[in-house]
Amino acid sequence: MPITMQEIAQELNVSVSTVSRALSGHPGKVSEGTKKAILDLAGKHGVQRRKIVGKNVAFVIDRELFNVGSSFYNSVISGIEAELIKNRYYFQFNSVDRKNFDMKSINLNFPDIVGVIFVGFYHDDLVLELKNKGIPIVLLDYHLPTEDIDSVLIDNTDGILKACRYLAELGHTRVAYISGDRVQSSAEERLFGFRRAKELFGLLDDPALLGECNGRIDQAHKVMNKIMDSGINPTAVVTHNDVFALGAMDALKQRGLSVPADISVIGFDDITLAREIVPALTTVRVPKHMMGVMAVRR
Repeated sequence: MPITMQEIAQELNVSVSTVSRALSGHPGKVSEGTKKAILDLAGKHGVQRRKIVGKNVAFVIDRELFNVGSSFYNSVISGIEAELIKNRYYFQFNSVDRKNFDMKSINLNFPDIVGVIFVGFYHDDLVLELKNKGIPIVLLDYHLPTEDIDSVLIDNTDGILKACRYLAELGHTRVAYISGDRVQSSAEERLFGFRRAKELFGLLDDPALLGECNGRIDQAHKVMNKIMDSGINPTAVVTHNDVFALGAMDALKQRGLSVPADISVIGFDDITLAREIVPALTTVRVPKHMMGVMAVRR
């Protein structure tokens, strides 16, 4: 079986986007030394530089989103790559800067591109522009409810409800929640799930138990400290994702609290690291690999 871009990236300690650019011949983005190393390793495993027209599927993601959730999205990418390889298609990775967005930064060379998968995207105008050109589009972990565009989604609301139900059954009522950046539809849906859980399970409704984090693990650490400084003393914490949960656990540990003996923490996404830490993080499992597979099949 041919080597995947993710495997090449891990072997050479470069990003998936760098591998994609080297294989697709994206001008001026990869040093000659790095490009040669990538092409040599790819060639050794039977993967040639892309010259086939009409067989490329583009993957487009916000750069900041990918950097924050790389463990989650690498699992999604593995599913996309596996399904594309099975169907003899090529994978083209593109990341964009949401603040300095430029169409030229995306390597969408038509007619080479036969489809585009947008992940957790922020630029609806680009999605609609490509849709109007007749380009097949799939949205992953993101949707436009007013548009007729295929989406691959999980039930974010139900996932949070199940986490909160589990805590309520254990007797918890003071449950804190660390939300994600509400620009993302998944963050809104998970926050809605938490608010609904407060009504359904009789959890304490206090604004001091709700925090918002828009990115890195250190920010989740600060948000957790702010919640603890409120004086309400939650007995459990649910977070938007596992990365935030790890940041929260670190903050709690520095306060001398033990998880789960003193306070329970539940994450979301089931990234690999969640199972490797001690104690292992309780988390809501997401079929990340299958999401990637389904995006290609759509």
